[in-house]
Amino acid sequence: MESKFISLDSAFNMILNINLGKDLRKKELKKIEDYAKGLVYLSDNKKKQLIAVIEAFDYELGREAVNEECIGGYHKLLKEILSINHSLKGPKCVVYGDNWLTGEVKDKMRRNNFCVFDWRSLNPAYIDEYDLYILCDEPLKIYDLPAIEDKEKILKIWDYLKYKYVVFPSFYEVYMKYKRKCDPKVKCIVTGGTNVKSAVRSRLLHMKAISLANTGQDIFYDFRMFCHAHEAMPGIKYAIIGLAPYSLRYDASKSKVEWRRCLAYYPIVKTMHNCEDAEIFADLYESEDKKIRHYFDEADMDKWYEVFEKSIKNETEDVMDVFDESTCSKETLGLNQREISELYNRPFTDILLENKVLLEGYARFCKGKGIQAIFFLPPYTKWYKEHMQRSYYEELSAFVRELCKKYGAEFVDMMDVALPDCCFSDYANVNNVGTVKAASYINEIIDC
Repeated sequence: MESKFISLDSAFNMILNINLGKDLRKKELKKIEDYAKGLVYLSDNKKKQLIAVIEAFDYELGREAVNEECIGGYHKLLKEILSINHSLKGPKCVVYGDNWLTGEVKDKMRRNNFCVFDWRSLNPAYIDEYDLYILCDEPLKIYDLPAIEDKEKILKIWDYLKYKYVVFPSFYEVYMKYKRKCDPKVKCIVTGGTNVKSAVRSRLLHMKAISLANTGQDIFYDFRMFCHAHEAMPGIKYAIIGLAPYSLRYDASKSKVEWRRCLAYYPIVKTMHNCEDAEIFADLYESEDKKIRHYFDEADMDKWYEVFEKSIKNETEDVMDVFDESTCSKETLGLNQREISELYNRPFTDILLENKVLLEGYARFCKGKGIQAIFFLPPYTKWYKEHMQRSYYEELSAFVRELCKKYGAEFVDMMDVALPDCCFSDYANVNNVGTVKAASYINEIIDC
């Protein structure tokens, strides 16, 4: 049985054939009109345009002396309105969505010689004849479209990308900056969690450095990301290993809140660490990744992120936050205290033992590669230190000092460095003023 699209393609060619009789050409035009009537999602304006062009086309074919220049013009207009931008004999895809990603995907698929249909130009009667359905927005059901039986034809590209761009924007922003700055001249890599991300600014260090510190990052992913960077830049001479007082008892993959971050790391480190059902999530990712990578590569992803950045960029002035305990309401202080209580309620011996092994492995790796390891603990507000569990810090600092003796590492411990509230953006993180102080401590070692 002949493909419906092959028949439609033939109709478009035959209405241009001046050697055919008018009646035959009108018959082929009728096939195109029938197809157009099936575009139930087309906007009212586009429907009016279609009717006007088809009526003009039919009128011209009915004239005694057909103006072929007009026929050619009407033919072009028809294809534009119907989103027919390539031969219908080749591959065809439908792109769903109305966001910044939609146009990028359409352009890429046209360059891949696909005939690209906007979802409004889809004909439900042809639903099984498209080769690919690309979702650039939320699930298909929002478009009220017919079910697609062959699920292998569906690319959920927005679901695939949103973990990078929307769910974990901090992670992907940091990683994109790393990729842009990745250079053999880089001599220092910074790793750590939120507190280190805010405290250590690469531009303030006395050498070319890149930060891979990220929100919710634990020792396991610190080490994995450092190794990833070292593969690309084997000339690294310094590793700033950022820590929090509770780092030895924190495992993102086992956290009820943070475990989903493992999904962001998986494409790079290929593991979900201790996450429950890790294999299921990994298999789902690998399956979707394989399908998407068949059509789109890493350069596409990087370009799309730049477009995404521009689409959400806040044009307002970036204002530095300043913490002031005296102005905090009781509600705010209560919330802050609950957050700290959760951070320091980690009686997990298994996590403690594993993190000690990981942190020592990090120090040993640096020693073996001739890299100076610098353990770094940022400063905290007076309020934070009054409400934290000091034993967690003592446990960490004692172990780090052992590693320093064993592997020739350095320890920049700013826990007991007293800084005024004006150096902090909130109760736990320094602001731009505090980063200057933190950098001065690190630079003392770098400059030696």
